[in-house]
Amino acid sequence: MATRRQIKSLHENAVIGAALRAHNHRMGAVFSVESQPDPPDAILVDGNDRTWMEHTDAFYPGWAEDVTSYAASDKPHKPMARGLHSDMDEQLADAFSKIVLKKFNNKEYKPVIDQFGPGILVVGLESPWLDEETLRVINQKWAVLGNPDLSSVFQWIYFGYRSDGRNQAKLWIGN
Repeated sequence: MATRRQIKSLHENAVIGAALRAHNHRMGAVFSVESQPDPPDAILVDGNDRTWMEHTDAFYPGWAEDVTSYAASDKPHKPMARGLHSDMDEQLADAFSKIVLKKFNNKEYKPVIDQFGPGILVVGLESPWLDEETLRVINQKWAVLGNPDLSSVFQWIYFGYRSDGRNQAKLWIGN
C-alpha cells in the first residue's frame, strides 16, 4: 500500500492529467507538463506557448479523510460519519467557493502571473453524491457571492471528477 503523501501525489497528477486533456481538446492545443515547481502545480508548454495550472480539491466534509485513510498504509482508516447526511450539494458548493476564492487570493501566484499571465485552475470535486445537481448548486452559490471575476488569476477553471472509473474534467462555465 502507498503512503498518504504518495496517494496525494498520484491523485494530483491524475486530476491535472484529466484537466490537461480536456483543455487541449477544447483549445485544439497540445500542452504538456514541462515542470512542477509548486507553486504552481504545473508549468505547461505547447511549442512557444506557456501557461500554468494549479490543482485543488473541494471535499464534502469528512470524505477526504475517509478516502485517503482507507487507501493509505501510514494512517488508520477514519470513515466518514455514519447516519443521515443533509444538504450535501450545498456543503460541497460551499467548500468549492471557499477554496476557489482562497486560491484566487493566493499572493504566491503573482510571479507566475507576471511571467505567464492568468492560468488554469482545476478543482477536484470530491463527494459520494456528486451529480449534475451538485454543479447547479455550485453555480447558484457562486451567483449568491456576486459571480466574482477570477480572470486576473485564472483564465480557465475546470471541475475534476471521476466517472466511469476514470478521471475527467469539464470546463466550469459558471465563472
